Amino acid sequence: MSENRHEPGPGSLAPAGLAEDLPTRWSRLRGQMDSRELTWLLAVRDESVTYLSGYVSTTFRMHSRPIVALLGHDDLHVVAAETEVDSVRLRAPGAIVHSYVEMDPPGPGLPDGYLQFAPHAARVLDAIISDSPGSVGVDGFRASWPPVGQLTDLMPALSDRRASNNTATVDASALVWACRSVKSAWEQARMRHTAGVLSRVFDVMPDRIRPGMTEREISREFSIAQLELGAHEVGPHGSVARVHHGLFGGPTDAVWHPGDLLYLDGAPIIDGYWADFCRIYAARRPSPSEREGYARAVAGLDAARELVAAGESAAVVGEAMRRAMRVEPTEVGFGRFGHGIGLHVPEPPSLHPDDPTTFQPDNTVCLEPCVRHDGLNFVVEETCVITDSGLDLISPAAVRSIIEL
Repeated sequence: MSENRHEPGPGSLAPAGLAEDLPTRWSRLRGQMDSRELTWLLAVRDESVTYLSGYVSTTFRMHSRPIVALLGHDDLHVVAAETEVDSVRLRAPGAIVHSYVEMDPPGPGLPDGYLQFAPHAARVLDAIISDSPGSVGVDGFRASWPPVGQLTDLMPALSDRRASNNTATVDASALVWACRSVKSAWEQARMRHTAGVLSRVFDVMPDRIRPGMTEREISREFSIAQLELGAHEVGPHGSVARVHHGLFGGPTDAVWHPGDLLYLDGAPIIDGYWADFCRIYAARRPSPSEREGYARAVAGLDAARELVAAGESAAVVGEAMRRAMRVEPTEVGFGRFGHGIGLHVPEPPSLHPDDPTTFQPDNTVCLEPCVRHDGLNFVVEETCVITDSGLDLISPAAVRSIIEL
């Protein structure tokens, strides 16, 4: 090792501005914790760990080594594998970082192999909490879906305190969402940056795709463009050459024929924050029926734009979109007409006539009206931040017609 090498300090590789944004998040979360008489807030699922710490890792996809954030009234603790703690220290400003490395025979609830890391991670968490006993709120506690690791089942000291009625372990998902759903100015700036990348990607895609390519070939060009233009990673995205089929699922060897429409839905991620909007392409002049189907989706978007504002509900907006498009949510594959967005896609709420969630200022939402018209799926989409008077676009405005190549 060179003696002149400069070693970066704790938090020095975090995105600019994150160190100033995190204390505001912690303050809001602690206020919620106080109202529920919680001493600790424990987060295991990836996006909540990122919300608490700012840390983003490709190893979130590798489930053998947990990464856990634990917020107390004085400090934020992050527990990570010994091989990852250096990265956490460099990229999670203000966090106290703890490591684990031992492999133990698993107990109940650990099905993947004879030796596993999770028990040691749980013991490290147990030791931190033991220094300040009290009730623990867990993001996703006892969740049926989505799958969230239940490390509290592996914490013997916490289990002993629960048994003796010295503490309680409760679900804190609503607490976390109450804070995560209201995006700070820093978070909104990250989302605008990510949306800008996807906008530039869509600008270059007409030069990279052509009829005769397979969905896999188009998806490869789409993914490369997202990375080349600034995405840190590419999330699940759509490349569908047969819009009479459902629009979810990975790309296949199906060929984009000149007579078919092509659906592309992007998902670049920067510093953990997603962009999500789509385009529909034609390699010839769209038919009257195709233009009519697309126009129905645009009508749903216009109806949403008229109503979205702080104080309005997702149900009212969803109902207006339903009426404008003359379609029930159950008649389209997506099952709703939009969703929240931020550190994950989708986030709550759902734009659906049955979702009573009231919009607040600084919520971020994807307006995603979709219809099935003459056997084809049509979608338009744009992302906005909710304001007191309406909405402010984060993404470019949705294209008003099918793009002709």
